[in-house]
Amino acid sequence: MSIIARHALRFARRGSVRDGLVSRAAGGRGEPSGSRAYVAAAAATMRAEWYTPTEEASAPLLAAVEAKVAEFRQAQGEGESVQDKIERSRVLKELGPLVDAYEGYAGVRKAIADLDPFLSDPDPSLRELFASERTTLLSDLDAALSGLPALLLPPLETGPLPFLLSLNAGVGGSEAALFVDEIARMYTRFAETRGWRVDVMSRVEGAGGKGLREASMKVEPKRAGDGDVYGCFMWEKGVHRVQRVPVTETQGRVHTSTVAVVVMPIFPERTDDPLVQASDVRTEVMRSRGAGGQHVNKTESAVRLTHVPTGITVSMQDSRSQHQNRAWAWDVLRARLAERRRAQEVERRRESRRSQVKGADRGDKVRTYNFPQDRMTDHRIGLSLTGLRDVLDGDGLDYVVAALKKDFEKRRLESIMSGEGDLEE
Repeated sequence: MSIIARHALRFARRGSVRDGLVSRAAGGRGEPSGSRAYVAAAAATMRAEWYTPTEEASAPLLAAVEAKVAEFRQAQGEGESVQDKIERSRVLKELGPLVDAYEGYAGVRKAIADLDPFLSDPDPSLRELFASERTTLLSDLDAALSGLPALLLPPLETGPLPFLLSLNAGVGGSEAALFVDEIARMYTRFAETRGWRVDVMSRVEGAGGKGLREASMKVEPKRAGDGDVYGCFMWEKGVHRVQRVPVTETQGRVHTSTVAVVVMPIFPERTDDPLVQASDVRTEVMRSRGAGGQHVNKTESAVRLTHVPTGITVSMQDSRSQHQNRAWAWDVLRARLAERRRAQEVERRRESRRSQVKGADRGDKVRTYNFPQDRMTDHRIGLSLTGLRDVLDGDGLDYVVAALKKDFEKRRLESIMSGEGDLEE
């Protein structure tokens, strides 16, 4: 029982008005106590006036939340097919915490509305009591609002997925190859400090054995769903630029080199909507080629997969095991097909809603590592940090990822509140 109800009971002998207050504070008006539909409806109808500046400023947020609440109510109906029931279950699970929080806000608002008529009570002591309680409720109202933004943003379905990371030297020759090696080390340390497993799927050394021209890795949690794996790497894709004086530079000139980073989530196979049919893939096995010791050209361990409908081809030969090469090749093929499907979906959304273009790729050059100035700059959010070595060691990357996540959540919230829908990336 609330403070209002307790004090109203104390003063009940003073008249029927106080008795009415007890009834209202305990959930009166004839509605069953705890009625979710009634409380939510009361919040929607009572907002003829804003009780606090924070509430008024949250008008777009509340409109977006109420749309989600309506979606939740609709999902509580009966579904006809198995797919409908699966979708309803997903919506109810995803939106349940948001609906609970909104009903908490609605309940506080209703309590304020029920209390207001008694602020003109003829008893001065009761007026003071009600005014004090109203001040507390207004504070509770703002507190209830503060929790809504985070709940309005559901976790990304792709966040906990494993992913493939591909690094390729761009302009800059041997200097670019050296930087591929450094970037690969940075990502490996960042992942391993979080307890994630990193498997090097392929690597091609640079000229003279210096650095790496190409590197491909698979990053995955040791247990499914253990950590925001792809969610921490999803913004790393793009062109990373390094500016520094190469070891071979005799006149001290700063050279600019680039590394292309590709990050693709690995989606689990779905029986209801498979990414690829085995009958659409042509498999070839062959002997490995290139340097690698006695096993090269001795056994048919290399595997090449060709997805006939799209022409996508994947070759894998780095492992001595044909079984391992086949498994990795299938991982790469599924990831490429998933990325192709995702890109097509983004393009469809872009055509129908051009304003969401900011949620897709926002330019190739995403980050610059400037060694002479000991500075890293992320161009998408205008973030500049000193202490470049700390970033390249993997520790400082934590702060960069956190800043990118914060920016993404802000853009997601703006997009949802404007009625444009959620962003994927």
